[in-house]
Amino acid sequence: MSIGKIMDFTLTSNPQEEDFRRRLGAFLDRELTDEIRRQNPLDKGLGPEGRAFMRKLGAAGWLGIGWPEHYGGSGGTLAHEIILSQEFARREAYIPNSVARLMAGPVVLRHGSEEMKREFLPRIARGEIEFSLGYTEPSAGSDLAAMRMRAVRDDNHFVINGQKIFSTQSHYADYHWLAARTDKNAPRSKAVSLFIVDQRAPGITIHPIETLGGERTNAVFYDDVRVPENRLVGEMSRGFQYMMEALEHERLMLCQTVRLRGFMDRLIKYARETLRDGRPLSEHPAVRRRLAKIEIEFEATQCLETRALWLLRENAVLATEGTIMKLVSSELRQRLAYTALDILGQWGRLESESKWAPLAGEAAHYSRASVIETIGGGTSEVLRNVIAQRNLRLPRNT
Repeated sequence: MSIGKIMDFTLTSNPQEEDFRRRLGAFLDRELTDEIRRQNPLDKGLGPEGRAFMRKLGAAGWLGIGWPEHYGGSGGTLAHEIILSQEFARREAYIPNSVARLMAGPVVLRHGSEEMKREFLPRIARGEIEFSLGYTEPSAGSDLAAMRMRAVRDDNHFVINGQKIFSTQSHYADYHWLAARTDKNAPRSKAVSLFIVDQRAPGITIHPIETLGGERTNAVFYDDVRVPENRLVGEMSRGFQYMMEALEHERLMLCQTVRLRGFMDRLIKYARETLRDGRPLSEHPAVRRRLAKIEIEFEATQCLETRALWLLRENAVLATEGTIMKLVSSELRQRLAYTALDILGQWGRLESESKWAPLAGEAAHYSRASVIETIGGGTSEVLRNVIAQRNLRLPRNT
């Protein structure tokens, strides 16, 4: 790839891609209700309406973009995948079955057995099943190689014992995308394997955890859970490599800056229409400065995202672009929430249940929900260390 090549900031390069955007947009405007919009892991979780919506997306061929047709795919390019993510984010919604599509599916496609591909990929592409992510443990959050859950081979099964935490979808997901140690003597990064586990298998206990943001996540306990050996993904003890090879792409596709645009516009509109001391909030210098600052940060973040997506479309190897986007976009959302609270004043702390809550309580909810975004998927502190080491060649923080 030429260094001097001009970036295409539209990210769509032909009439077919624009036609896909129009057809998808018309579908979402027709089918995406407020109830379905709320049925995502960070809010209500997947319910019957969300599952029906998943199947409609699958029937349209939009959940298997880029996968081979004999595994349920529908063709298409990476540009179509980007458009799909952006159009959902533009409507402040999330694509259903994100773990299945962005994490489990691609790894199974690259490394799974033929039997596993034929069993799971078509069902993911049809929108029939969802996965819960089983990486984090109480002693292994951002440092996934420190996980302790053990999987021991026993004839044609693996027997798994241990605990996962913050498995958000587990109370409604069909399968657990599970990482566990299979070699107690190997170096940490060469001791982990991946499994697909029936989330309702005997020996699994799921306990709810209520979060600051209002969504439910879970602690999941495994007590002598027997998993057939054909549910091992790829080669044994290669799981950590499988997880890492897709990490930058996953982080990038899950971070859509345009998702913040709607709330920003509603906050600006509120500032223009609400009087304080006899004049609109938008005429107060302090308010104007805060809004201008967050707008500049939004535009800068969108530029970073566009560059990263352009590199992805050009088949360039992503070094830390996904990590940078995850860090910058999650902290932008948090700063936006706190800016809104400062502008709205004490009324901004009111929740949606109060008739006096400005912006229907969005600022209060945003401020609570934004905390997890700087923790899940890698804490901001860890991500800064990764960027420092890989991009700036700084020594490991000791």
